Amino acid sequence: MKLISVIVTYNPNLQNLSKLTEMLSASCTDVVIVDNFSKNINELSALLINAEVVSLRENYGIARAQNTGIKKALELGAKKIFFFDQDSEIDEHFIKNLVSDYNKLEGMGGKIAAIGPQFIDKEFGFYAPGLIVKNNGLINKIDISEIAEPVQVGIIISSGSLIPVSVLQDVGFMNEDFFIDYVDTEWCFRALQKGYKIYVSNKAVMYHSVGESTITLLGKTCPVHSPYRRYYRVRNLFLMKNMPHISKAWIFSMLINNCIAQIILFFTQKNKFSYIHYFIISIIDGLKGKKGSL
Repeated sequence: MKLISVIVTYNPNLQNLSKLTEMLSASCTDVVIVDNFSKNINELSALLINAEVVSLRENYGIARAQNTGIKKALELGAKKIFFFDQDSEIDEHFIKNLVSDYNKLEGMGGKIAAIGPQFIDKEFGFYAPGLIVKNNGLINKIDISEIAEPVQVGIIISSGSLIPVSVLQDVGFMNEDFFIDYVDTEWCFRALQKGYKIYVSNKAVMYHSVGESTITLLGKTCPVHSPYRRYYRVRNLFLMKNMPHISKAWIFSMLINNCIAQIILFFTQKNKFSYIHYFIISIIDGLKGKKGSL
């Protein structure tokens, strides 16, 4: 069965990316890199001899890059696709473990949309919680640090995930209107609406960092993203408000969370007025229904 890994890059660290592609090739997957107009594209193409590089003519965002990678994977005959970020870190057993857990679930029956790894924070070493979608559409966090079997969840991030081609053809590709942020979340909600199940593996583990760093204020932990990135985290919530497969309660709760995050960032970051600027624009553009890049 043809396995293909799709990696989206934008000005990547070439040493880290080379390590990832070598690990994937050794794990018997073909590698397709879709580059979003990186400054170091020539060095990238020359270095990565064990990967097929698709170079885009500008930065179209992660969703379009992923869709480009999916189409290329289909041309190459893929049956299952793995998605990775340029800074993803895996071990030599990652692909085998993820496929093993998927096959086990498939053998038990049911519609499986995707399976992703457990994530361990690079800096602090804690396990990211599993995210369950409750009946009211809100999210419940569960501890997955000691699971002995794959656990059903509602939302996973795209990095490290395995999705069968047949599911992508049924559920649809990634939503390019978003550019970046909530692309994987919206896709998961779409899959859930179609009756699919989403899982976290108990075997596959990936180290991951959320944001550039994290800060804590008044008991609230907040990942630090750039003001530009924060724009998409707010604006895209407005783009989801009329999507029938996404709960209004979830959108409202995320707007509240993002407002709290903006306050924390305003009081802790040096470029605080830049955060205000992009936050205001994100709301204006959200209400206008602006799509794509800023």
